Amino acid sequence: MADILDPKFKENVYSTVCYGCGFGCGVYMRELETKAVSTGTACGAPILNIDYRKASPVNQGKLCRFGVHLADNYCPAVSSVKGSAVAADVAVAQAAAALKGVAASQIALLSVGGTTNEEHLALMKIGEKLGVPASTGMTGLFKDIGKLHAYTGRGTTYEDAEAAKKVYLFVDPYVQYPLLMRRLVHAKEKGAEIVSFGLKELPISTQNVIVKPDASLYDTPEFAPDADTVIISDLTPYTDAKRLAEIVELAGGKSKLLFMRPFMNATGAGYLSKHTKQPSLDDIVSKMESGDLKVLVCLDSDLTDICLNDRIKELLKNLECVIAVSSRATAVCGAAGIVIATEPLYKKKGSVMNAEGRLIQTRAASGETPLTGFNALSSLFEALGGPSLDFDSVHAEVVSMLGATEDEYGVSVPEKKPAPEITKISDKLPGPAAVSAASSCPQKDGGDGAVKAKHLYLTNPFLWNGVPDEDDYIEISRSQVKASALFKGFTADVTCACGEVTKQTRFKVSPVLDGYVISTRKQPFAKGPVTDISVKRSPTKPAEPENC
Repeated sequence: MADILDPKFKENVYSTVCYGCGFGCGVYMRELETKAVSTGTACGAPILNIDYRKASPVNQGKLCRFGVHLADNYCPAVSSVKGSAVAADVAVAQAAAALKGVAASQIALLSVGGTTNEEHLALMKIGEKLGVPASTGMTGLFKDIGKLHAYTGRGTTYEDAEAAKKVYLFVDPYVQYPLLMRRLVHAKEKGAEIVSFGLKELPISTQNVIVKPDASLYDTPEFAPDADTVIISDLTPYTDAKRLAEIVELAGGKSKLLFMRPFMNATGAGYLSKHTKQPSLDDIVSKMESGDLKVLVCLDSDLTDICLNDRIKELLKNLECVIAVSSRATAVCGAAGIVIATEPLYKKKGSVMNAEGRLIQTRAASGETPLTGFNALSSLFEALGGPSLDFDSVHAEVVSMLGATEDEYGVSVPEKKPAPEITKISDKLPGPAAVSAASSCPQKDGGDGAVKAKHLYLTNPFLWNGVPDEDDYIEISRSQVKASALFKGFTADVTCACGEVTKQTRFKVSPVLDGYVISTRKQPFAKGPVTDISVKRSPTKPAEPENC
């Protein structure tokens, strides 16, 4: 006879941050530990539910559709070695053994901001012991824009955007940062002029300015920022450095800049690591391709999800060892020889910093926080010859390094230093079309009825979390739909410049500039941020799903 669940279950409540993107939305996670009456022991996985944290100054209890389903997106990792489940301390010992005796040049550490500041700093200390900096995945972009990087940090808040007279948008808030929409609606109600720049018309905008990826903002008269303007762009591993440099140059230090980040703690991790000489994502992948990289450590960072290189899973298999320190079961855990499972993100004690520079504490409102991930990293550090790490000391070091206040109701503003002179470097940087991986491939004829276009990958933070979503489609203009005979109910076959075909791709008619196709989910044919493609109707209509 099956056990009957004891109605007197134990409930733990955790004050946490949604991990969907770097907006920093506060939320309570309620964990119900059910017990079997006959044994009095835990029975199965805990039941998770969210509770709206109305006191959060970031989102005031509001959540986007990812946040509303946050409880459904937790799939815990399991510590393992070569596919066999083991205790966490065994996985740590195996990880230490895999790292010992390997040259620093053959090791890479990746932490893009998927966990707390305290765990990121612990990984940095491990890196210092190994002589390897922890990469946040953004270094290539910052190297390209040089000293202009000083203008992409903290200093502008969501309240500034809400109170602005003019807002210039280089993101699609409907898809990429939904909670930003509330701020923009309020700004518009107060009379703000909202101007979007890109390939797609946005309903929130009072003016939509079409700007092609290879166009210069210097040739766009509508882009005329002044002291009353807040400019909102994003910082991802695939942000166009040339466009970013132009924004900073033309803003001239007079406009306010708000750069959204794709990962929960990308801002905090970026600031902690900003003085380190870290490799970029491209550097790491290049060393994987050349065989110069032997061991890769990923701290809550799924390289298979982030990287556009379609050979990434194959490249991971060629490494001597992949070590995943992870709070969730992700694709990189499946490719890892060693998995060190940590507590789920909602249980983590520590801090994260959102895109506006607000340091947000994560902790248990009731119940205990186990510090499993931090202690595992401390044990790994000890096994490599370092001292044991004390959480409170590391937390204090984090606060000092970030120059932050521990009060989440106050945005942390770093010590004011003279900003470097803005010098024009954008004219020396290549546009995205010049660096597109597909542009070097021989263009092949797409065949009868095919429409040639350029595919633009607009990164969507939520879909970088490996969670199934219905947004797996391309957006294409109505005229291009007609030209390629994409009738209702059919799908598209998309051919990239090198001839590979992605069959039965879903599509959506959208106000996109003719000659371009966009998507907010990584597509198999996306060989780079901009890819030459041809689109035509799939030969057969997909079968209708059977009624259950």
